[in-house]
Amino acid sequence: MTNSTTVAPMSPSPGDNTTGLGNLHEEHPSEKLSACAQTSYELSSWIQYSLIPALTIIIVFSFLEPRVRLWPKCCKMRPSIASPANLIDSYDDRWAFACAFAAMSTCVIMLFTGEWFYNPDISSVPEMFQGTILIFIAIVNVLEISIAYYPLLLCLSTDHEALGNTLGLINTSIWMYYYIATLAACPRDGGMEAQTITAVLGPVYICYLILFLRFFYGMVVSIRKMFCPAKESSVNMVTIGGERDDAFAKTHYYKRVKYLLTPVKPEGEVSFTVRLRRKFIDDAPGFKFSRRSICTFVLSALTTYQLGLVYVMSITSVWDATNQTFAVGGELYDLFAKVNETSTFLKIKTFFDIAEDTFWPTCYFAIATTVGYSLHMLICYRKHTLRLWRGNKDFCPTKQASFSSLVVANLRFTGYHIGFSVWGFFILQILSWVIVFFIVYFIIYPLTIAVETVVLGLLKNYWLSLVVGFVLYYAQVFLSQLAFLQSEKQDNKTTTHFCLDNRRAYNVTVYITLFMNVILGLLSCLMRIFKAVIFGVLFIGRIDRSTLMRGWELWDPGFKAYIGFLQLEVAHTHPVVVTFCHLLWKTIDTSRSSQPSYKTFEVVEEAQQENVKSASSTHSLPKVKCRRARNRWFVALTLMRNRALTISRVPVLPELQQVREDSRDKTGSNAVKWRQMPKVRPLSLQRLSNGSSYDRLNEMDPDDIQGHNHHLVDVLQPSVRTKSSEENSSPPKETDSLLEGQTKPRRSMSGRSSSPNSVILKLEDDDPRTDTDA
Repeated sequence: MTNSTTVAPMSPSPGDNTTGLGNLHEEHPSEKLSACAQTSYELSSWIQYSLIPALTIIIVFSFLEPRVRLWPKCCKMRPSIASPANLIDSYDDRWAFACAFAAMSTCVIMLFTGEWFYNPDISSVPEMFQGTILIFIAIVNVLEISIAYYPLLLCLSTDHEALGNTLGLINTSIWMYYYIATLAACPRDGGMEAQTITAVLGPVYICYLILFLRFFYGMVVSIRKMFCPAKESSVNMVTIGGERDDAFAKTHYYKRVKYLLTPVKPEGEVSFTVRLRRKFIDDAPGFKFSRRSICTFVLSALTTYQLGLVYVMSITSVWDATNQTFAVGGELYDLFAKVNETSTFLKIKTFFDIAEDTFWPTCYFAIATTVGYSLHMLICYRKHTLRLWRGNKDFCPTKQASFSSLVVANLRFTGYHIGFSVWGFFILQILSWVIVFFIVYFIIYPLTIAVETVVLGLLKNYWLSLVVGFVLYYAQVFLSQLAFLQSEKQDNKTTTHFCLDNRRAYNVTVYITLFMNVILGLLSCLMRIFKAVIFGVLFIGRIDRSTLMRGWELWDPGFKAYIGFLQLEVAHTHPVVVTFCHLLWKTIDTSRSSQPSYKTFEVVEEAQQENVKSASSTHSLPKVKCRRARNRWFVALTLMRNRALTISRVPVLPELQQVREDSRDKTGSNAVKWRQMPKVRPLSLQRLSNGSSYDRLNEMDPDDIQGHNHHLVDVLQPSVRTKSSEENSSPPKETDSLLEGQTKPRRSMSGRSSSPNSVILKLEDDDPRTDTDA
């Protein structure tokens, strides 16, 4: 096995392509070279050679999918961008995609350890530019990994199942051959190195085996569909507008909405296992983990597990070298013996022995804890998603981030989750190692040999003070429960209420304990710092919780990435919204196919194509050449039949807006109100009538504006009829202009007459209504 699949130096120098195991064997020439390092297959070369078939497959799939927006009439909408996977709102084939991402974990480890596929020698470059060049080299390595594994995701997500499964089966077989050859090169008696490599690559073997079976099964099913079409089944049939919708009835959206609309029935006695499960996971019918969440958590857990084993294997050589150095009878022992300091040598040896003995348990504890964090985050993701479905955002930051920052946070979620998990593992291992070593070396070991140390002396002299401090603290809690809170006995049960009792005694206690709590406060502040450090370090790998205080959560990049991922996913996958949109679209589609003529909702939206068929040829409409003219005609017709819509349709003219602002300046009011004269119904209360229409299109007289040089032109003046005028069948009435609180009749026109019942609108300052109400 080469540098690519074995342990690499944690800080390699630029341009160093030597293997990690090679370095280890150079340090220990007495050891025999492991058979795992003798394989002729290198992952770096394998990745580079696989780029050619990978690019070929990507080009093939790019010509199979049409473009959507860019140059739709060019080359029959080909080629397009071949999307590897839908990671926004997809829930299908989740575990197959998780295995595909998990197969990339070995390459992710190589990125962490610095063993890159493309690593040129930049030692001749000035130091000022070496860091910048390393960044671009890292980007090139990331692109190589992305292209090499791109076909796996394409074959899983393509709609061309036969071709996708065939190419996926071939690609998976090639990668399986490489890993099987690597496994065959590691014999069973190869020592800890071979066992660790097998343990590291074991999950990758399993993932490729699952992908192989998945592609083989998919290929068989696709071939069977080509020659033996399946018959339609009436199971789980949903009828929408007289049409069946079987596919949607099988989704979790449908199940969730059905659960919400079903009345709650009283539940009988449940079993113990159900009660135990509900303490950790609540019932949530219709919930389903998304594809991206499964892929992220699986890749994070597997990467942490593999990196932990690589870390253990790397440190093994360090402890081996330490044991050889401090071996009794070795060169260092002889040096101490010459100066008669063998006791000092034994103390140093004991120090390193205890350090090694405490290192291994804390390593495996950190690996198990970090992997457990990844699994626990699945439960937190489920709980937080259900809260967002209900509209509960208590766990989110109080300050709402911008939409663009949430999208960027969503993009960073998977990478941040893996990066934080890896750092969490290292920090947790080091911290737990230091704590356990301190306890064993300074407390447990001195007790076993009956030697008093500084730590034991401090504990012996001050343990009683610590006990008294805890007693005083909890005595206040007990006193508050017993004497200062009101309690009530009911059915042999004592209920405590949050109401003070014995207020005089409470005031005396507050005064007496004030000075005592100053001393306790000093100790509590130290405990606060200690707890903040301990728990902050323990949970540094979890991004579902912010390590910062309330109100500063957006400064935590990990938590912000988690919140952005949740909010963007819920915005696109909320079951109620998705179900409503699906039913609405199906209903509109059904109505369009059954309507014999054009309707308003069919013609106003210009982006939709014409798909209207009449019930018979006698009712068929000719093809409309100008869609915009036809839509404008329907808009005008709609406004003529619904006069009240004109208020919201016609914008406020600049001249009228200037009058409103001048009126505000004169009166100091924040709004200009519209008021209607007595004995006339307001315009907003006029009933909509299909028979009503606009009588005229008038132009306002510039003389109506007193004190202003503005002109009001092109104003649509509807004639408003009151109930009394409609009963008397009076002729159309003119509408007066209203400016500066004055009314002025319009110039007489042919065929027009005035009426005392005409509606007069007036600008007033004492009306309590706002502009919005008007």
